[in-house]
Amino acid sequence: MLDFSSDRPVLVVPDVHQDIEFLDRVVALSLQEGAMLCFLGDHADAINPRWKGEAALRAVAERLPELAESHPHGCVFLAGNHDLEALRMAHLRARMLLAGDEAGVERLDAAQAAAPTYARLLGAWPTAFLRTWGLAAVAHGYLLSHAGVSRRLWPWTVSSDPAVQAEEFVRGCNKAWAAWLERGEEGPLFAIGPARGGRGAPVGGVLWLDWDHEFVDDLPLPQLVGHTRGREPRRKDRSWCLDAAQSAAALLNPDFGVRVVRV
Repeated sequence: MLDFSSDRPVLVVPDVHQDIEFLDRVVALSLQEGAMLCFLGDHADAINPRWKGEAALRAVAERLPELAESHPHGCVFLAGNHDLEALRMAHLRARMLLAGDEAGVERLDAAQAAAPTYARLLGAWPTAFLRTWGLAAVAHGYLLSHAGVSRRLWPWTVSSDPAVQAEEFVRGCNKAWAAWLERGEEGPLFAIGPARGGRGAPVGGVLWLDWDHEFVDDLPLPQLVGHTRGREPRRKDRSWCLDAAQSAAALLNPDFGVRVVRV
């Protein structure tokens, strides 16, 4: 699921945030362009009040595994920090229900209004589907992740060849995703940096790196990321942050490089 065709374009889609209309537009564009889809995460947790609530979450959450099965050019799914938080809450609520802790469920729902809504994800995103996700991928010379990758996480010593470094990094990221799914293991890839209120790392990991205050384009590969919301797509040297309030994506062409498009 994390492999890309060498000759097919890839439409890289930043944070959906339960916006089903944005999702429909990027799917239509990918079909028009004959492109694979790569989602950069944050499918859950509405930013726009119009898309809050169970109906909006259900519409997007159920559509993603359908796309994985039916899109003619293929889909790749990367995880975002909002997806992890939603899944954590859904699992916590489910454990409370199974334990008969009705009072605990009531307290959780009172403290976290989204908790009952996120429970929907456990049905819409079965384990088999979640196992096809990852934390990073490489397509047509670009490193793709939810928030971006800092040089402190890059495997510089594994080889002098950037292609080998990238392969090792993606392999490690996707092992880390599997470990999180199976055992809840976290580490530097999941760290929150000071720009987002964290204290345990100098900068954020691939789910939390802040574009404005932490991202630096200093890896062998240019990057395409989401996560840090803005009015427009923004560029730093070779790299792009595409999160523009569900209005932009990037078309990666193996012959012509990257083209940021309004959707």
